[in-house]
Amino acid sequence: MKILVLGAGGIGGFFGSHLHEVKEDVTFLVREKKKLVIEKKGIQIKSAIGNISIQPNLITKNQLTPIYDIILLTCKSYNLEEVIADLEPLNGFGVIIPFLNGQTHLQKLDNCFNKKNVYGGVAYISSNVDEDGVIQHVGKNNKITFGSRVGENSDLIKDFYKRCVKTKFDASLSNNIDQEVWEKWIFIATVAGATTMFKTSLDGINKSREGTKFLMGLFHECCQISELNGFKIRDEVKNIHESFFVNKNSKVKASMLIDMERRSKTEHEHIFKEFINLGNSKKYDPILLNTIYLNMLIYEGSLLN
Repeated sequence: MKILVLGAGGIGGFFGSHLHEVKEDVTFLVREKKKLVIEKKGIQIKSAIGNISIQPNLITKNQLTPIYDIILLTCKSYNLEEVIADLEPLNGFGVIIPFLNGQTHLQKLDNCFNKKNVYGGVAYISSNVDEDGVIQHVGKNNKITFGSRVGENSDLIKDFYKRCVKTKFDASLSNNIDQEVWEKWIFIATVAGATTMFKTSLDGINKSREGTKFLMGLFHECCQISELNGFKIRDEVKNIHESFFVNKNSKVKASMLIDMERRSKTEHEHIFKEFINLGNSKKYDPILLNTIYLNMLIYEGSLLN
């Protein structure tokens, strides 16, 4: 099985490197500048589940050929259109599993590739690339979930799942991936919303009762929008999310906050605005999400100064 990982950052670099560690045939598709850096330093990961340093197979878009069985998309949402154009040589070949936040990226991929080959995927992990190019994995979450959005899971994806099970990260093969995509959106909108709003990790927010109340209020808004759009969060998932959010010792903060700290572009339109629009379409006005989105608009405006 040939596996292509688009991106070598906090998500692609982490999961792709662990697949490489168990001798899977993994290739990373990266930009030329990134390729030169990795060729020199490799991909390095610091994690509680084990540090890794690898020298991976690398290609750039001009070297792309239709030989891959599994294509993992780990780009930022705002780069998706560019990525779709880059992947044009693969049209009709392989199974695409996007690990992007939100939900609207799936329609964009469906419009360009065969829908039956565009699977759903979610990644639960807090990992970012530091100034030295090292992937820093924070906390205990290190899971990917994936599955078919149309019909049963194929033998190919079942084979890929068996290969993931051999690694140190957690993996699950879902028969209800649309539900899981929405539940991840709820999760990331809550974590990203609160940590960007207050510019601190979850433990900093939970130091006060008011902070925990804000987190739970934001979580409720996200759950409400999801339910109005036909995806009520499952009780067991709700309990897991709530426990994660109110952990007074959690150093987790969203990658969006790290992007802000670096004065970089963010995914706020895809995580917040698209969520708000889906609430508004059902006559629901999420006050906290609107406030968070305004905070991000002010930040984006400051980048122009």
